[in-house]
Amino acid sequence: MAPPALAIEVAQPEPAPAIEEIPAEPEPNPEQLSVQVVPLSERERDSKGGILLTEDEDISLRYPAGMLLKSDENSECWNGLEEDMSIKNDDLRLFDLILQDAINEDVADLHIKEDHYIHFRMSRGLRDRDWPKPTRKWIEKIIFHMCPEHFVEKFKEDREADFSYFDPKFGRFRVNVFSQCSKWAIAMRYVKNNLPPIEKLGIHPICLQLAEAKRGLTLLAGITGSGKSTTMAAMVMHLNKNFRKHIITIEDPVEMVFEDEQCVIEQREVGLDTMSFQRALKSALREDPDMVLVGEMRDATSIGAALRAADTGAMVLSTVHTRTAASVPGRLLDFFPEEEREMQRKKYAEVIVGAVAQRMCPTIDGGMCPAQEVMIGTPLVKQKIFDGELNRLPACIDASEDDGMFSFNRCMFNLVEEGKITKEVALANATSPQQLEMWFQGIQINTGIV
Repeated sequence: MAPPALAIEVAQPEPAPAIEEIPAEPEPNPEQLSVQVVPLSERERDSKGGILLTEDEDISLRYPAGMLLKSDENSECWNGLEEDMSIKNDDLRLFDLILQDAINEDVADLHIKEDHYIHFRMSRGLRDRDWPKPTRKWIEKIIFHMCPEHFVEKFKEDREADFSYFDPKFGRFRVNVFSQCSKWAIAMRYVKNNLPPIEKLGIHPICLQLAEAKRGLTLLAGITGSGKSTTMAAMVMHLNKNFRKHIITIEDPVEMVFEDEQCVIEQREVGLDTMSFQRALKSALREDPDMVLVGEMRDATSIGAALRAADTGAMVLSTVHTRTAASVPGRLLDFFPEEEREMQRKKYAEVIVGAVAQRMCPTIDGGMCPAQEVMIGTPLVKQKIFDGELNRLPACIDASEDDGMFSFNRCMFNLVEEGKITKEVALANATSPQQLEMWFQGIQINTGIV
């Protein structure tokens, strides 16, 4: 039987696919075209020479990395900007861009940590920024770029350093470099050299009067970030504009740089111009000073040297970390061994001019303002310190408003009455919220006999 015939199917050619019409590209939006194509150098400018940006562009582009803002409006360079030929390294250009972002955002501090996002501290708190996370190689390059040459060997040994960094484009930063979890971190405080007029800082006029004293010791108290350095700078500026005096500052590091006006001002940085606060203070007394500004009271040696300087006839201005003006004497004595405290307490009673404590409070309009507590070295205050009755000092302040003193509670109450802060903010920052709440209700109770 013959096998069945095989049915052979001839494959039919597949029809060619229909050619799809490619839609014509839409006409480019002129605004998008200007952002994508027109280089930054040809963009429109604002009144200060900064580049006008769209809402989705990063504000740090306003002054591009690698560019300098020119003040000469007649320059041939485009609209006030010129190329910064000093920045040729990509890592340093990125750092330049980060600093520009910080200045544009009006930051107080920058926090740069290895393998983490960069953070800025603004008036209302910390905000992270969408920059590349710093690598170890990058952050080490930035550290050694900023670190003064004479600090390098000590930094390698100690793995931490304090110094000031000055960039001609942005100004001065106070820098602390340290190691955490075996990784590098940088904290940078932006020091604003162009302080607003003193009357707009919210500083009580009594602070300026304390700066005018011919001899003695005035201390500014408060936690980190409470504005002590700004208030101290304002006091120096007040003298510089209105008095003929010789002022010597001893700082670690130098923060705000002062230009001589009425005063002769010399600024010495520990580690750069002098080896220690103690040596600088000892030398200052031989340099005919009217005022010696010491950046911070940080140990018994520096406090003892400052007390001796005030006792020999100079006016000494410094800062200390404590929360109230009334607690300043006790804080100073804590640095000394117990057997020395009585002698140092009596010495402080002789030289005290005043103590001003400060706290920064958010205002109703979205800004910040200082709240202050002031204790003045009146005979009553000096007697209480000399006798060791430090627990009586708050009552002395409450009972001496006619002498120019006032407590944090009184200051908070006044700020609320003036419409600057809310009651909630005042109560959160008051020394005695219960007393302040009673004042708001119209109940005034005597705090007791001094």
